[in-house]
Amino acid sequence: MKYRAVLLAFFLLPALWGVADLAGALTASTEVVCPGENVRDGEERPGPMRPGDGECSVLEGSLAVASRTYEEQRNHQSVQRRRDARNGALLMAYGAVGALVAWRATRRTTDDT
Repeated sequence: MKYRAVLLAFFLLPALWGVADLAGALTASTEVVCPGENVRDGEERPGPMRPGDGECSVLEGSLAVASRTYEEQRNHQSVQRRRDARNGALLMAYGAVGALVAWRATRRTTDDT
């Protein structure tokens, strides 16, 4: 019956990961934050972006790979939160259904004694 524990863990780990992803998406801040350099009035400014900020340089390492306005960054963060919530819900459902099926398939019956 050792395989039962391994099989259940195989499904419970994605379920826990899904719960964490879903919780992170549901509790994420709605504050618009630039992932690189937030440039306002020609100068780099620390802190969150504000409406009207014209440029957020998205960095990959030290190389600027994209530039977004406040609205574009706000929309990008909103899409990321929805994607994380969807992926978390799918992982949670996969893990829960898989664990239930594995548990039911490997449980002892009265004939097994």
